[in-house]
This record gives sequence, structure tokens and C-alpha cells, in this order.
Amino acid sequence: MFDLERSVQSWRGEFARERSFSTDDLDELEDHLRAAYELELELSPSLTPERAFSHVCESLGRAQTLSSEFAKVGGGWWRRLLRLGRVAYGLSFLLPVARYGITLPIMNGSISMNLHEGGLPGIQAFLVALQSGDAVGIASALTNAAMLATFWRMGEAGRRRVSLLAILLGACAALNLSWLWMASPPSDLFVGYYAWLGSFGVTSAALALRARALPAEAARKRALAP
Repeated sequence: MFDLERSVQSWRGEFARERSFSTDDLDELEDHLRAAYELELELSPSLTPERAFSHVCESLGRAQTLSSEFAKVGGGWWRRLLRLGRVAYGLSFLLPVARYGITLPIMNGSISMNLHEGGLPGIQAFLVALQSGDAVGIASALTNAAMLATFWRMGEAGRRRVSLLAILLGACAALNLSWLWMASPPSDLFVGYYAWLGSFGVTSAALALRARALPAEAARKRALAP
């Protein structure tokens, strides 16, 4: 009886012997293999699981051939950038993002966070922006939803979804950059803000690299069609 997990580990072991592949590279290749296997079964239901797996392995190529091709599209760099973006994003909620007492001009006047001296942590700044009643502040707070979407199975996402998220995160970074102009003065913004802003830019770049390496949906289906 065909055992998918055992077959995947055996296939991965062959590629692990090719020194040019890092752990991140192998993770990405495994993602490609699993996604292609599921698509092969969907498009060719008459195939047995074992035969479908064999077709997919043949389509991906052997380790030595794939190694050079994989290097051309940046290998697992997108994963490293994605991980960096996530770390920066998580830290931004713990680090100080702005000085307490900072005044931000908004549509309906201004909000002043006069609580006590020190730095306003990212999580509290998020709540203040969400409850400010200002369109820009609320929109900026909601950009976090776009970032959180990148935590959901990005290794298996298709080119369309990855591309849309890359564009969306780039737009979110541009919106969040506006706090530099709204802060009075800009020096009231602390390291947490720059970590938060940078996380959007880095993650957008990571997904752009990922999208570039992925085939178009139609092309991938044609390639796997029996």
C-alpha cells in the first residue's frame, strides 16, 4: 500500500544528499512536491496515488538538475525573508513604538496619549489607533490583518494569492509610512515603529520572490495534465 509520508521522506533524502540544498530549500521543494501531488490526483483521478507521485517526481526532475535550476530563482531566500519579517513584526508589538504624550494630527482634531513618560508599546499603539475614530488610524491598524494572512500556509499558496498579498503588503507599508509625517516631531517614533513598518516591506519582498519562482496556475495545470 502506498505510503505518502514515507515516499516523501525517501524523495527528500535523495535531495538532501545534494549539498547545494539547504534545509529551507528542501522545505520549499517538499511544499512544491506535495502541492503538485494533490493537483495531479485532482486532475487525473484515474491514477493511483503511487503513479501520481511518480509522475510528479519525474516532472520536478532529479536532484542534480533541479539544484542548478533552483539556484536561478533564489532558492529558499523567500523563506528567510519571510521569517525575518515575521520576527520583526512580532517584536514590534513588544517594543516601544512612540513616546507617550505624542500628538498626532488626524481628521477630527488630534489625539494625545498623555499617560506617563516612556515608550508606548506596539500592542497599546495598535489599540489606540483602532479606537481613535480616525480613518487613517483605523486603516493603519487594520493593515495587521494583511500581515496575519501571510502566516497561513504560504508554502502551499498559488502564484495569484502570493502576488496579491505581496502587492497588498506593499500598499500597507506605504500607508503606514504616513505616520512619519503625522508624528510631531518624527523623533517621537521609536524602534518598534520601524520594526513594524519594516516587517511589511520585508514580507512583501519575500512574497514577490516567491511569486516570481511559482508557475502561473494555467501553466502548472498544463504541465501536470496527462
